[in-house]
Amino acid sequence: MKQSLINLILFSERRKDLLLLLREEPRDVDTIKELLNVDAGSIQPHIKKMVDTNLIIEEKKIYRLSEIGKIIVENLEPLLNAIEVFEADDDYWKTRDLSPIPNFLLERIDELRHCKLLEPDVEHLLETPKVFLENFLSSKEILTFVSYFHPEAPSLYAGIAENDTKHVLCMTENVVDRLFSSFPEEADRLSKSKNSKMFVCRKPAPIPSIVVTDRFLALKLFENDGKLRDQILISTEEKALGWGKDLFWHCMQMAEPLGERSGF
Repeated sequence: MKQSLINLILFSERRKDLLLLLREEPRDVDTIKELLNVDAGSIQPHIKKMVDTNLIIEEKKIYRLSEIGKIIVENLEPLLNAIEVFEADDDYWKTRDLSPIPNFLLERIDELRHCKLLEPDVEHLLETPKVFLENFLSSKEILTFVSYFHPEAPSLYAGIAENDTKHVLCMTENVVDRLFSSFPEEADRLSKSKNSKMFVCRKPAPIPSIVVTDRFLALKLFENDGKLRDQILISTEEKALGWGKDLFWHCMQMAEPLGERSGF
């Protein structure tokens, strides 16, 4: 019975690895064995099946992807990466509300495959995670969208406003109110900074927060029931940063510049 290409590829880690390896460049058997850390007896049957189905072509003992193989691999890698994203933190993703994320970014969810989930322990619930703080303070350009108030945020934002860091800060109305009423000094420093641009979002916030800089991405999502847990997805991967910037600017479509405190 003829085996379907889906079964042939997806039901074998060896065959998936082989296709992804040959995507880089053609290889001989010895190189394939070395890079995949397998012996000839275990990889040869897989190579034969791929050749028989015209996914791989052999020429003078060198194996390369066929045109069909190239098309399949180009579409296969994002799927495998997306699966890896969800498998890495299964309990997190299945409880998160992804509906506010636009479809064009959900289709690129594979770009978050190297994100790390930060969960603070009970003794440090109200503290900014060290890895976040170090990356934030070392960044030269920062984009921030936030819909909840964190007590350490005003001094943190005001501090970077007075150095050369460029900061675009978008807050929901409740955060703006809290900032100006409870932290007037920090709010004034932010308002006077030439490096900081502040915006207000008057519509329901799509996400709790996103911070994306030239160094890292930090993202929080609501749970399916609308609750917020102090869990942060963080990454320094270039693709994740690009994904995060696109989400930030998507959120900014609902924002307007923050004017004087009297009318903001």
